[in-house]
Amino acid sequence: MQNKKRISILENFRYFTRYVSVFTAIFLLMTLIILNIINVSAYSEVDSRLNQLASSPEKIITTASSRAVFGDDLTYEVFTERVADSSDALINNGDHKPIAKFGYNANTSALVFDKNKKLIFEADPFLQLDQIDFDFNNLGKLLETEIVNASGDTEVFRFVVVRVPDEISESVEYAVALTNITQLKALNSSNNKIIVLIMLSFWLLSIFASYWLTIITIKPIKEMLEKQKAFVENASHELRTPLAVLQNRLESLFRKPDTTILDEIESIASSLDEVRNMRLLTSNLLNLARRDGELKVVLQVVEPEFFDTAFNNFSLIADENQKQFKSQNLVRKTIQTDSALLKQVMTIIFDNAVKYTGEDGEIKITSKIRERQLVVSIEDNGLGISDENKKKIFDRFYRVDKARTRQNGGFGLGLSLAKQIVDQLKGQILVHDRVPKGTIFELRLPI
Repeated sequence: MQNKKRISILENFRYFTRYVSVFTAIFLLMTLIILNIINVSAYSEVDSRLNQLASSPEKIITTASSRAVFGDDLTYEVFTERVADSSDALINNGDHKPIAKFGYNANTSALVFDKNKKLIFEADPFLQLDQIDFDFNNLGKLLETEIVNASGDTEVFRFVVVRVPDEISESVEYAVALTNITQLKALNSSNNKIIVLIMLSFWLLSIFASYWLTIITIKPIKEMLEKQKAFVENASHELRTPLAVLQNRLESLFRKPDTTILDEIESIASSLDEVRNMRLLTSNLLNLARRDGELKVVLQVVEPEFFDTAFNNFSLIADENQKQFKSQNLVRKTIQTDSALLKQVMTIIFDNAVKYTGEDGEIKITSKIRERQLVVSIEDNGLGISDENKKKIFDRFYRVDKARTRQNGGFGLGLSLAKQIVDQLKGQILVHDRVPKGTIFELRLPI
């Protein structure tokens, strides 16, 4: 018992670990993807602006010179007019054609350097951009840096360094465009924390989900193993008796070597009966094993006369067993179902009714169409089935009357096989009490 419990706990832990691992991988992957999307989208507009400025170095020079000479309040129109009249303009403007718009906003700054990598215009004294040690070897790449402004606060910038061609400006060698992303980075960091917390919360919930899924997964497996164990035990029990009888009969024959067949006719007949029982049992077990696999249902058109033929055959069997038999076929149109499986189910239930009714037994079978279903009811006036037994009669090897012999009472496999067939036909098999006594089995199959 302790080993069984230990194995059960170990199996539960294995399934739980698998589910947790799957959920962990999913949430980790989702978190990384979401964070990457947020980070990329957060800086997409900034990076687009910087790339635009990097592709037009004259805009960076325009931004740097305008802010150095005229301040941040300068409009584009005023700057264009003044630069066009100035012979000291840093941009070789040819015939004083209009200069392209700057392409910067309030958070964007610009710096220009000469060939000696010295700053041409003074940087913003508050931001102290001259603290930045620019890497002039990584030209055209978007980089990020931090500086401490005059107030002691940390500012974060994304920037790009580009080389200025001589045809644009002979005095400017390098141009740098910077965008202050301090607030954007803080907002992005806050969003990242929220995303991580949300994902962590759902991951914790997934642990409970994994536990719940483990219970759901293990339950049918345990039930199947218990049924399999009971099946093997019952099959062994059913085979043990005929094998013991055969062994005893054969040993008795060895002890009487001088006897003739006529002298031991009863022993031989008894042995043959047990062989027949074992053959029937193994045949039923084989049918059940096949039904446990995928059962192929072949739908075909079934005429109303099918039931008349089946009922006539049942009538002959009832006469042989001295039972009263009544039948009524109310099916008036063709239906679609598997005729072979339908006949097998009706035969199993009819045979069960024959076995469990007395000498004055009365069996009645009716077939009809009701609400797009084929309904076949088989009634008998036997002892009936208790509510407790109704829940078990479809279990393998279960017999209501334990005292009945295998010759008369069967092996308890028929109804189990009938239930499996009905399930494959996507129907129902119901058991009701018959008044004043007896049992009614009702088949309901879609047509």
